[in-house]
Amino acid sequence: MEFLLLYLLKANVVLALFAAAYYGLLRRLTFFGLNRAYLALALLFAAVYPALPVPALLPARVALLPTAVVAPGAGLAAGRATAATAGLSWQGLALGLYAAGTGLLLLRLLGQLGSLALVRRRSRPAVVLGQPVRVLPGAGGPFSFGRTIYLSACALADAASLPAALLHEQAHVRQHHTLDVLLTQLATALAWPNPAAWLLRRAVLDNLEYLADQAALRSGLDRRAYQYSLLRQQPGGVPAPALAFHFSFLTLKNRITMLNQPASTTGQLGRYLLAAPLLVALALGYSGARAQAGPTLGQQAPLANALYYLDGQPSTQAAFKALDPSSISSIDVVKDPATVSRVFKSAAPGVVAVTTKANANAPAVLALAEQANLSAAYTYSPAQVNAVVPKALAYITSHYPDARLSGEVTEVKRKSTGEVRYQVQLVRGRRPFYVLFTPQGDFVAQ
Repeated sequence: MEFLLLYLLKANVVLALFAAAYYGLLRRLTFFGLNRAYLALALLFAAVYPALPVPALLPARVALLPTAVVAPGAGLAAGRATAATAGLSWQGLALGLYAAGTGLLLLRLLGQLGSLALVRRRSRPAVVLGQPVRVLPGAGGPFSFGRTIYLSACALADAASLPAALLHEQAHVRQHHTLDVLLTQLATALAWPNPAAWLLRRAVLDNLEYLADQAALRSGLDRRAYQYSLLRQQPGGVPAPALAFHFSFLTLKNRITMLNQPASTTGQLGRYLLAAPLLVALALGYSGARAQAGPTLGQQAPLANALYYLDGQPSTQAAFKALDPSSISSIDVVKDPATVSRVFKSAAPGVVAVTTKANANAPAVLALAEQANLSAAYTYSPAQVNAVVPKALAYITSHYPDARLSGEVTEVKRKSTGEVRYQVQLVRGRRPFYVLFTPQGDFVAQ
């Protein structure tokens, strides 16, 4: 879950960087083909960037794994970091909300594709000025989707505007602009909480209109006459489906502005050379900061020169890093010199003991967990708040007056003896910590 949240965070940050660079450096340039490539690259790169297997771009896997520190007196609380990480329900709620928004937008996309199918069924095929089209009854402006151009019956009667409109839609079809539209729809569905995704979507749609206008003018149309033809177009009547290219007053002002924009000089190509290194530097800097920010709640950096045990047997740090995080049941970091010397027969500064879910009850795991009092020696299950008896509550009130109960109580049971303790989560400010009690309410450890 943490990996997925980190993936989404990185992808959305990269989208924001690309959007800032586009609107700050490239938006007013008339290199529409380069802008199209830039915008498509922005959406695709944001999707793959968080998963790139480059150390500078992806923090080491160990930094994503929950760990527990075993120290003298920790006893039954050895696995509390793992239990706390599992109990952070806000992560599940955040992912659930994110997925719900994505699902709704994907359903909307399917509905838009369905509306296009209905429009096609209502239309009839025809050939206008040598171009195969489909004609719809009533009024409305021309629009296109995929390789199909749609004209209304009223648009056919406007002989003055028809050639320019047809050339514009032909450019959309010939340059496969529908692929860009579908890509932006998917991007906004997958990154819907991010304003940058919607800004990039608007930028893509506007730029495709500029490309089509540019292609229409290159066919030999008069620039002034073409602008007048745009002003004469009247949307309405037959509603154009949302995915189709169609006339819109929302983009008309920008289109006319760009039609009158002086052509960008070759010297301004340097803006692309500026934007690319800047984005890479910012992305690398962001990832480097994430990688070096240090462990968060429930996480520990690996010990230098530590011993590594995997499922109760001696192992290596490389084997630990190669593990799939979802396969891990618990991680214990033993720093107590006496425990390291007695149990592991070593003078190492610490021991990292990893237990996988598949071997959580293996004899070697249980034996080592018993000797070193590791979290694998216990089972953890949610308990009701009323499991905390008044004696324990009185202890909390007297010894932790500045803390509050979070409502999270975990039953901690030793596998070998069945001995039960209750782990109570308290919160001081925003920082949680844990206190252990016997079923009778006697304090055990913090």
